[in-house]
Amino acid sequence: MDPFDSHGNPKEPAVFRQRLLRLGLSPQAWEPLTADASVRRFFRVYLRPGKSAVLMLYPPEDAVSVRHHAAVFRWARRQGLPVPKLLAEAAEGLVVEDLGSRGVREALAANPDAAQEQLLRVLAAFQAYRGPFTLNPPFDQDLFMRELQQFLDYSGLGQPAAPAVLAFCRSLAFALAAHPYRLCHRDFHLDNLLATPVGIKAVDFQDLRLGPDTYDVASLLRERGGTTLFPDDFLARAAQVLGWEANWQTRFTQCAAQRGLKALGTFLKLASLGRSQYRRLIPEVATNAWQAVKALGGPTELLAVLEKLSADEGL
Repeated sequence: MDPFDSHGNPKEPAVFRQRLLRLGLSPQAWEPLTADASVRRFFRVYLRPGKSAVLMLYPPEDAVSVRHHAAVFRWARRQGLPVPKLLAEAAEGLVVEDLGSRGVREALAANPDAAQEQLLRVLAAFQAYRGPFTLNPPFDQDLFMRELQQFLDYSGLGQPAAPAVLAFCRSLAFALAAHPYRLCHRDFHLDNLLATPVGIKAVDFQDLRLGPDTYDVASLLRERGGTTLFPDDFLARAAQVLGWEANWQTRFTQCAAQRGLKALGTFLKLASLGRSQYRRLIPEVATNAWQAVKALGGPTELLAVLEKLSADEGL
């Protein structure tokens, strides 16, 4: 399904007009929104003055993902997680609550202390859940290693990677799989957090799953500008508020290393496919991954590649 007409204007899928009308919502205009790393497309739908929603449009062959993501939305709302409401569902995609465009960066700049406390409350809402979660499989050693393999494939390390690098990645995947597990948002970085009148809420949470307790905080503090936006004591405050078990410092460093390498693999792959906007995200993540890998005694071959990426070389 082509979401645009011959003039490049976004089309209005008729099925969503019908669903919205049944909900008492009458769409009046459409506005494309910035896409994420997925194949989905996003539109703000203006329903009437002062009222809007967000349309998440999926490729026509991706109806299974639509149903799955809708199920995650419904589950998250039942648990009281700080996420948008699901308003309508159809084969082409989802219509969800519009949380606005005020990002957490703006909130941190305006009132750092209040924004940090809200972020801790959002993290606590996810980590407070202690029941089973079966909509997505939990992190395990194989998944961690597959993510690290993508980094190896796109990092320029060469194939096959040096034995020391492979051994380090395998030991890292093994270590993370043994961490205490909590419910993880999965991509808890600043671009997925919006400041609303009723507090900070999270979007792009359809991949949430059980995983290492420090995983989401590693995303928050080590990606998308998070490196410079939080005080030195924020990590320790998070550990206290979230009730992490002893030795969380080592676990955080291990998560920061794996998550950093995983993110780099994603950014490098997307850049290789022509999505050059992801190149600008690489130096920060590479610098932080270098620090974590260095602290864990990682191999020199891996550190050398990370050092080049942190300097924006070889991209």
